[in-house]
Amino acid sequence: MIGIKRSHELILLLFFSGLIIIMSLLSPSFLTIDNLLSVTQQMSEFGILALGVTVIIITSGIDLSVGSIAGLTTIVIAMSYGWSGSLVAAILLGILAGALCGAFNGVLIAKIGVPPILVTLGTMTFFNGIALVLSKGNAISDLPEEFYFVGQGYLFGNVPVQTLIFLVLAILTSLLLSKTPWGRRVYAVGNNSVAAVFSGVQVDKVLLYVYIFAGIMSAISGWIISSRVSTARADLGAVYVMQSIAATVLGGTNIAGGSGTIFGTVIGVSVFAVLANGLNLIGVSPFAQNLLMGLALIVVLLINNVSIIKRKIAIFIKLNFN
Repeated sequence: MIGIKRSHELILLLFFSGLIIIMSLLSPSFLTIDNLLSVTQQMSEFGILALGVTVIIITSGIDLSVGSIAGLTTIVIAMSYGWSGSLVAAILLGILAGALCGAFNGVLIAKIGVPPILVTLGTMTFFNGIALVLSKGNAISDLPEEFYFVGQGYLFGNVPVQTLIFLVLAILTSLLLSKTPWGRRVYAVGNNSVAAVFSGVQVDKVLLYVYIFAGIMSAISGWIISSRVSTARADLGAVYVMQSIAATVLGGTNIAGGSGTIFGTVIGVSVFAVLANGLNLIGVSPFAQNLLMGLALIVVLLINNVSIIKRKIAIFIKLNFN
């Protein structure tokens, strides 16, 4: 399994490298420092969503509500600031709201036993409805100047703040999955939840924390998106839901659960960001961009499946004919 995972990451890295070469040949401005930093800025928002999605998919779950949680978070932050006048308190309340939304998903899935896709399909609409009711369907833009720093600010000269946040969160999530007992339990649940129970793993507790984690990542993503666009809206995170899931799967996380890495997800997110940026630079229409990005996803997954099939055939031959 580790060999197959590494093989997929190698294929994806080669595809990513080839994509960069092609885009640099098609557009002279692609490899400029400013543009590359812009790419990292673009990938950060749905990349943070993808961190939470990765952990969920490893457990063989799915979360379609991450975009709605992000949108609701932006409304909670904006309204909390209006009530309290404290930006720090408002942001903390927004992240708490994301965690509570994740906990709500987790309770329905882990404690009651409703399938994740049904729960999150319902809560996707439910959380969005709460945001629309709270905001009366309006955008909220009465926020202090400091709020815009995470989405529009720069550190160390011209490095976007949100890029640094994404990198820190990616590293922490990777360490959480690979170096902690909880991370090992996450993989165990995804591989075989029944066997995990017999091994002493509290599956319901693991799943609950997984969805809370995804809720927190969604909240942070919503905060950054809202900061960048200088407004809070209920629909701000909706556009990134399918992108975050696709990038996670593209990065090698098994949709059936049990395997996946944050490194792979970061590469998957990078592929989507580079492709979108490069296509914009050469003047491809947004409609054609969706077509080409979907095609790229299909091609990489097909190539990966061919390599997996070949590896399985080789193992079969070795076991049976040697």
